[in-house]
Amino acid sequence: MKNFTTILYKIFIICLLGLFLTNCEGEDGENGINGANGTNGINGTNGENGVGFDELIKYGSIKLTLTGTRPDDVAFTNTAEFKFTPIRARYNSFYKNETSIEFETTRFLSVPDGLFQRSNTNFTLFVKNPGTENEVIDFFNLHISRYSVVSEDLTHFEINNEKGYSNKGEGISNFSITNYSFNNETNNLIFSFSFNVGAAYNNTRKDLSVSGEVNMIVLKSITPFDR
Repeated sequence: MKNFTTILYKIFIICLLGLFLTNCEGEDGENGINGANGTNGINGTNGENGVGFDELIKYGSIKLTLTGTRPDDVAFTNTAEFKFTPIRARYNSFYKNETSIEFETTRFLSVPDGLFQRSNTNFTLFVKNPGTENEVIDFFNLHISRYSVVSEDLTHFEINNEKGYSNKGEGISNFSITNYSFNNETNNLIFSFSFNVGAAYNNTRKDLSVSGEVNMIVLKSITPFDR
């Protein structure tokens, strides 16, 4: 019985101490002052172009402008620069003999790589009697392949022609090549072109105006082009 009383007494003392400590808990202190924000770091320098980028654009470009009416009857003008050269040199070259010079070039809209990077423009240009008083542009054929015309209203349609637009082809009118020049020392080819394409001969199914500017370096082929 004595032990039981002692235990109850100890429990009572412990409870009193607990209540005392709880009541003696101090008040919360005031919030501290926030520290000043640190200064922003210096911006890093821009990285270099990816491997092969400079090599692919160093030979110049084809600037293309399309003007017409979209398939949904909305007028449009679209301009793009095709500046990426194919790896295969054949498609950025010319062959010259005593009486003529023939150019065959391709430029991609983006780095050519895989199925979804095939948007390109390519042309064949045939000049007779180059560098003489009788110099004449005999043939020009332009392909526009897998090019998406994207508008500000978030619509798109595609221009894609298999046969190309030729100065001697059907559906072509008002064909013109101006400012033609070719430097035999630097292989710099320059000219402007323009023509109209009839509604039945392009993807818009409306009359289409095509114009462009060529300024590029082409490589001399030492063997005739295979046909």
